[in-house]
Amino acid sequence: MDTTSLRHHITQAKLLEEESGQLAAQLSRKAPSLHHAIQMPLNNAVTALLDFVVRYTEHVPQFVDVLSMIGSNANCSQHTEAVVNACTDVFDTPVSPPAQHNGLTTLMAQAYIAHRVIEEVNDHYVMQCHEPLIPMDMTRSNLIIHQLIGEPEANHLDLIAQDLAEQLERDHLRLDSGALDQNASREIAWGIEVSHWPCLTDTLAVNLSLGQGSSNVPNLH
Repeated sequence: MDTTSLRHHITQAKLLEEESGQLAAQLSRKAPSLHHAIQMPLNNAVTALLDFVVRYTEHVPQFVDVLSMIGSNANCSQHTEAVVNACTDVFDTPVSPPAQHNGLTTLMAQAYIAHRVIEEVNDHYVMQCHEPLIPMDMTRSNLIIHQLIGEPEANHLDLIAQDLAEQLERDHLRLDSGALDQNASREIAWGIEVSHWPCLTDTLAVNLSLGQGSSNVPNLH
């Protein structure tokens, strides 16, 4: 699915949510039992969570468009396009029985897989090249979405993302295969000004409280 189609798909899912309120009802049930480290406005928690899910999902087409552009500018498209295709192809693949999910609920799960693939690939680049593929960290947002999806489904989605990331690493991102230029990630990471791309610096109303003086992300799983 290309990003134009994906954006249209997200718009249609938002309209469906306005009519059905399916995801809002799901979030209303989950909100009281979410991990205490997840901060959200007390007077409109469900609205904040719903907005978080929408923006998290919309971030995928924004990000992959930027990644394509950066890869082209840095002459690294052979690496970046493989990641782009993996992330967008997720939205062509059902992640659960149609009777259980539709609309934004399904897109939330698919976006989670895409973001987790990006997270895994970034970790791989850091290990291989000591730089991320792209200077963006969605770890906190991914932890929150993991909570909203709930277990065991979120754990199943993690396995899908890990399999996709491992395939990318094996086929496109191996230093010893000669497919990955050791300078590629540095060219990408240092070849842009992150502030030019809002999707790389976006902050949301829902966040994680790590506690004063703490640098560790809490274990929400």
